[in-house]
Amino acid sequence: MVGLALMLATCEGLHGLWAPLPDKCVETIDTDRPHQTDTPHVVAAGHTQIESAVVSAQLGGTIDGTDKATHAIFFEDNYKFGIVNRIDFQILFKHADYSLDAARFLAPGPLVLRVKLNLVEEHGAMPAITLVPTMFLPMASSQPLRAGPLMFWGWELPGGFELEMNAGLLFQPAPRPPIIAVLASALTHHVAGPVSGFVDIYATGWDIQLGTGFLVPITRNIQLDAGAYLGLSGATYVATPFLGFSIRR
Repeated sequence: MVGLALMLATCEGLHGLWAPLPDKCVETIDTDRPHQTDTPHVVAAGHTQIESAVVSAQLGGTIDGTDKATHAIFFEDNYKFGIVNRIDFQILFKHADYSLDAARFLAPGPLVLRVKLNLVEEHGAMPAITLVPTMFLPMASSQPLRAGPLMFWGWELPGGFELEMNAGLLFQPAPRPPIIAVLASALTHHVAGPVSGFVDIYATGWDIQLGTGFLVPITRNIQLDAGAYLGLSGATYVATPFLGFSIRR
């Protein structure tokens, strides 16, 4: 009983970069990727998490109404830092974009900065609710400047299911539409043992993609993933198969 009380005392209270949450208090890694719909959960205080789409292939479709070339994307990453209890800071960046049609690397980016502020922790029927101020900083003229507030929700459902939802608005300068609505939802299910499968749909304005794939935890701090996104409408690729991993320290 004394040991349990000491562990609870260690796990509770204020933690942050100066005093990380002890490893024994941290649950199995929980990630935004490979879902397009992101989780409301934040990185444990004082810990760092890297989520990487090591390689993906964008096949066909129309980007900005003109580009139908196949692209190979390398290291589209999310760097996450648990600043303090229920708050993390994230840097998202696409490091390399190779156009097979042009036979050259294109500009990387955009650089995405966001903060997750977990307002409500999940309890019974009450979902986890997180406010996520987000900014897209362009690295090339083809990438628009965008910023706005997003909200993430998440529920643990009976039968090993998990439901996540995202919604919000992004604002951008002319000549593009000044406001874009973001709507997304994902359903994840434990398929066998630790392996989970998911299906989700993500819409940024009229750009809509369906996603599906698998998540395979290797340890409490390492996860592999694979799957594909399928373009349904707008400036989306026909298919984007991907392979990635996530690691936490």
